Amino acid sequence: MSYQNYKRRIDWGLTYYRNVQELVYETNLGGYIGRLYTNLYQFNIAYPFDVNRSIRLTTGIRSDKDVLGAVDLPSLEVGDNKTMYSVTHLEYVYDNSQNPAINIWHGLRYKAYVDWNMQVNKVLYADGPQTFNVGFDTRYYYPIFRNFIWAGRAAGDFSFGNQKLIYYLGGMDGWLMFNPTNTKADGSDRYFNTNNPPANDQNYAFESLAVNLRGFKQNIANGNNALVLNSEFRLPVFSTLFNRPINNKFLRDFQLTQFIDLGTAWNGAYNKLQRPTIRINDGSPVSVISKAGGIGPFAGGYGFGARSTLLGYFVKFDAAWTMKGFLEANHNCT
Repeated sequence: MSYQNYKRRIDWGLTYYRNVQELVYETNLGGYIGRLYTNLYQFNIAYPFDVNRSIRLTTGIRSDKDVLGAVDLPSLEVGDNKTMYSVTHLEYVYDNSQNPAINIWHGLRYKAYVDWNMQVNKVLYADGPQTFNVGFDTRYYYPIFRNFIWAGRAAGDFSFGNQKLIYYLGGMDGWLMFNPTNTKADGSDRYFNTNNPPANDQNYAFESLAVNLRGFKQNIANGNNALVLNSEFRLPVFSTLFNRPINNKFLRDFQLTQFIDLGTAWNGAYNKLQRPTIRINDGSPVSVISKAGGIGPFAGGYGFGARSTLLGYFVKFDAAWTMKGFLEANHNCT
């Protein structure tokens, strides 16, 4: 729920967000199903320097409450765990882009931002209550012919502080997961790579995805630092090739794409930046570790896709392969 006021030069607004997730909590007595209740109260304000440049501030309070399901006496005795944070996000935005059609842009836009989260309730972690994150997101859209464009993107996030933010590299945001379970019939992972656990010597308080890296499952690599590079050609087929009005929205918005994604994630200093590795464990005592397909320190994927508007929603279909050899690569559909 959100209210935004755009009447004057300074824009401001109020937002309330609530989310409930069902999770499995591991205890010394085994795994118990519980729920995580998240409530977020935010105030945002933006000041534009001119038509292209602005500075924006968002601040608020976030409450996370872990409730363990009471299914037996030990779980009944476990109390709820509530954590409260003050959250602040400051960003500088430059936007000189135009949007002539859906998913089609011309021009340059970028933002650089800083996040500061601090635990404010009395129960604190021993290491300290603060999380910092700095990042950037730059996108350039080059028109080739009419609405046929090339879109390039570079983005990075770097987290530090007593409590860090972990980034899971791989896949894409808004991935439709038709099967509710992550485990396939053969025991392998379907969406999220469970063979790559977070580092034990790091204190993580928040998590996020580092995307897009199509051709890989989520969590091909993880860490408090992440870099992603994306290249994509977008061709609106009918509106580009036919010089006439197209009344059917599905045909008017129909696009074919070709993309290349590169990404990496790591912990610690920049000299630890390296190509992500893939661990294969089929249940035997022996695990096979190999470098992911890619270029330099980046894991890489490539593929083709289609986009259009269906039943009022802009939907995407991508078929992607890892850069382990163009003729013998694993594929992933998203």
